[in-house]
Amino acid sequence: MMMWQTWVYPAAFMLLVLLPAPWLGRYIHSLMQRPTLPGESVLLKICGTRSDNEQNWKQYLGAVLFFNAVGFVVLLALLLCQGVLPLNPAHVRGMSLPMAINTAVSFVTNTNWQSYHGAAQLSYLSQMLGVAVANFVSAATGIAVAVALFRALSRHGGETLGNFTQDLLRICLGILLPMALIVAVILMSQGVPQTFHGPVLTHPLDAASQIIAMGPVASQEAIKQIGTNGGGFFAANSAYPFENPTALSNWVEMIAILLLPAAMVCAFGEFIHNRKHSYTILATMAILFVIGLAIALQQQLGADPVLAHLTTVKGHWQGIESRFGVVLSTIWANATSAASNGSVNATLDSFSPIASMVAMVNILTGEVIFGGVGCGIYGMLLFVMLTVFLCGLMVGHTPTYLGKPLNINIIKWVVLTMLVMPVGVLVLGGCSLLLPHIRSVIGVAGPHGLSRLLYAFASATGNNGSALSGFNAANSVQEIILAVAILLGRYGIMIPVMAIAGEFVKAKRIETGHGSLPIHGMLFAVLLIFSIFVIGALAFLPTLALGPIADSLRMGG
Repeated sequence: MMMWQTWVYPAAFMLLVLLPAPWLGRYIHSLMQRPTLPGESVLLKICGTRSDNEQNWKQYLGAVLFFNAVGFVVLLALLLCQGVLPLNPAHVRGMSLPMAINTAVSFVTNTNWQSYHGAAQLSYLSQMLGVAVANFVSAATGIAVAVALFRALSRHGGETLGNFTQDLLRICLGILLPMALIVAVILMSQGVPQTFHGPVLTHPLDAASQIIAMGPVASQEAIKQIGTNGGGFFAANSAYPFENPTALSNWVEMIAILLLPAAMVCAFGEFIHNRKHSYTILATMAILFVIGLAIALQQQLGADPVLAHLTTVKGHWQGIESRFGVVLSTIWANATSAASNGSVNATLDSFSPIASMVAMVNILTGEVIFGGVGCGIYGMLLFVMLTVFLCGLMVGHTPTYLGKPLNINIIKWVVLTMLVMPVGVLVLGGCSLLLPHIRSVIGVAGPHGLSRLLYAFASATGNNGSALSGFNAANSVQEIILAVAILLGRYGIMIPVMAIAGEFVKAKRIETGHGSLPIHGMLFAVLLIFSIFVIGALAFLPTLALGPIADSLRMGG
């Protein structure tokens, strides 16, 4: 049975993600290109803008940053004051200031790093009006920035990239809300709660009494997966039965994690009228995902060297939810780390060191192996531009991408984005490692403790949100440092992408000769994979050797 699952489950998962993606991509393109939608002019008037009021890249970026700043302030105030606000049947108190800052920064940036216990430290109002709304608008922000870049690459001359407010409304109302509604209804049919009732007091056979937390779970669970957010209503996240009760709910949530990121790649092909190029990018993502998944499955299905002398059962079962098993838990871990989704249905700290390293590498590459909604495709396009530029230099041609020159300003911005992950992980993580309290944060010394620290800062800078268990995320100093890493990871990429869009939209299209590098097919996919690993992964090889690789060798010994 285990061998059957090893082949069938991954194949079924990839098919269920990739087959609907072109159709959904065409819908996204059609939605974002329509002149007007019913009722849209009224909503835009309420927001103080019009559909014909398009913005240049600086205005568009300014609108993004202002909207995010307002969202941060509102969410911060809500978290600090939740103790005196309504919809708080469990009488949860307001958060401490460092934890509230960390949480607000995390959810506004689509990271969903949680240094708190969801059901115990957030009121229902904070869950719904706070983090659930942030899940929608943070995901919509990433998609909007990607669409602005798509327009820049498809337009010939000019200055404008669209209207951020209009894009945000269309994405939330036309894409995210309908998808979240469908997923939430499916989850409720499987037993996920959606209620305003307070905690329930029960009397199980093995205890005198037990308090079971309830709440509006299904609505938040749906958007956390669709928007590649990942923050759980409960501390155990998607391993908790109220978030993920059945095999069907597990499959629906896994597919929801990668469906929209894959569809955004197909939508890109529609914008630039070059499906071959977008399918090559999608195939590259799929190849990288399958390679990582194969390595992780090989490690997870092998004998645990620590427990091999005690049992003949194969597989690393410690920390695995028995309802899902090793194979589905490994697929989930790779899907969430390949996207900017921090949800878990198993304990990542209990994975074999190499399997957890695969998840770590998925994040360290910039989470471009599908990636988050919007940010995954625009992150991958940065590697595409770098690949085209390097290949153009090698053959002596002026580097062009989609008929537009890759000028020096664009390449400077691209190179700047390549420094974001090393600075966030190696510099901020290294500074954190020097602090006197670090032993109490990572829990253990040696390679495994370093792995926990490395994963935490990779997750924060990569806007992922997951962590290896045992990392003390509630430490106030770490909360602030991680918040800085989260901001760097989000806006250190987003701002250069908007500047690149500004360069592309005003560039004149030039004719390319027969000697130009084709940007579709297997050759380009191989070159792109090479660029991702050389630039995105090898910078971290020494640290990986000291962390998970050394941890694996120690366990094997």
